[in-house]
Amino acid sequence: MVKVIIGLGSNLGNRRQNIQQGLKHLTEAGVKIIKISSYLKNPAAEGTAGGKFLNAAVLAETDLEPEPLLTLLHDIEKDSGRPQPHQPKEARILDLDIIYYADRIIDKPDLQIPHPRRLQRRFVMKPAAEAAPDFCDPVLKKPLKDVVRPFQGR
Repeated sequence: MVKVIIGLGSNLGNRRQNIQQGLKHLTEAGVKIIKISSYLKNPAAEGTAGGKFLNAAVLAETDLEPEPLLTLLHDIEKDSGRPQPHQPKEARILDLDIIYYADRIIDKPDLQIPHPRRLQRRFVMKPAAEAAPDFCDPVLKKPLKDVVRPFQGR
């Protein structure tokens, strides 16, 4: 089992319920949830359609390799009603992203770990650091509690 951080978000319908359903599906698929962050409300970013987002992050353990984990996340999104493949700037019933996968660094066309835009997104880093403050960013070589400091107060 490896530790992973998964980001969750929703900006359509009952956002909290959508995220909770996503968590339920992760658990049913054998992903062990260790800690869930609090929910963070924020405006849709980067020109994304729809209303305000509700975001969270989880520290979890899985025996899935990165690619099968990504497939699982996409299947859960699809089951929630999110169109596949994803369209840029679409509103999201449920958005699930691998933010970190242990200390792995992966750079493939269809999978980048750590998430490539994590450091520009308060709505990713603040919940991730809350769920796993001592988790070490493999690129920066710093615990998330230190990585998130520039986002405090924003």
